[in-house]
This record gives sequence, structure tokens and C-alpha cells, in this order.
Amino acid sequence: WLDESIIQDITPKLLGEWPNTYTYTKALSEYLIQQEKGNLNIAIIRPSIVGASWHEPFPGWIDNFNGTSGIFIAAGKGILRTVIANNEAVADMIPVDVAINLTLAAGWYTAVHRPKNLLVYNCTTGGINPFFWGEMGQYVMSTFKRNPLEQAFRTPNAHMTSSYLINQYWITVSHKAPAIL
Repeated sequence: WLDESIIQDITPKLLGEWPNTYTYTKALSEYLIQQEKGNLNIAIIRPSIVGASWHEPFPGWIDNFNGTSGIFIAAGKGILRTVIANNEAVADMIPVDVAINLTLAAGWYTAVHRPKNLLVYNCTTGGINPFFWGEMGQYVMSTFKRNPLEQAFRTPNAHMTSSYLINQYWITVSHKAPAIL
């Protein structure tokens, strides 16, 4: 209901040190839980990017195509041909079954031990075993070339770049031009 120019003016002031509204609202939620928890024993789980399963119910299992899973499938089907990303940034993905197992273990621990302080668990891998977006892109493309998906639109060949201009070039060449033809 606010005018767009007002939103653009107040958003940086609201965010302060937070890089975006996603991290800001997560922090607000955690703050609210901490303030209102009363005598409840609480644990917060902070998974990084949740991806396909490692083991359970079977390797590679997903139940939706949201987030990175959808991007990977679109690239594997040959639909997505370019992605703007920082190839040197850590692709801190955690398998869904690892995040769920931590949630179950933290729930058990919190219920049994009843800690007085709020427990926060960061479920990540990037600090211990970093895997970079550039490596991820190469791995995903080579996997789909060795094991093609059924009913692919085109051969998988997605380009990852941090350059806006290069990304626009690939959008024009790989998306717009074929659509016009």
C-alpha cells in the first residue's frame, strides 16, 4: 500500500547492516522468539541452502523444484542456459535429510535436557568443506551430460557468469533468439 519510492527510501534504513530483507526478517523472527519464549525450551535450526537428499529416503530425492533444485533441473533439461552468479562464492548447500536429522536431534536434546538458554544450530558445510558455485555449475553440467534427463528440451549447456553484460548476451543468444525463431 506504500508508494514504491517510499519503500525504496525506507528499506535501506530498516535493513541497517543486513544485506537483504530475507536475512533481516529471519533475524526479526529469531529475536521475537527469544523475547517471547518465556519458560519454553527452544532450539532454532539455521540450515544453509537446502538441497536434495544425501541418503534418505534415497540419494538425490527432492519433493519440489523450488530453489536450486529447480535451477539445476531447468539447466539439465536445456531450458536454462545462463545464470548470473559469483563463481568464487561458496555454494553452501546442505542435504535435506541432514537438516531434518539435525532438527530431530535438536528437538530430542531440547526436550530431554531442557536447556535454560535458547539453542541455535547452524547447519552448514561451507566453513568445513567449501564447494564453490563455479565448481557446482561444472559438476551439475557434467552430471547431466553423462546422465541426461528424460524429455530434455536441449542439450544441457548453462553458462555461469558474474558479468551482467555476458549474462545478457547469453540470454539474447540462448533464450530470446531461439524463442523468436
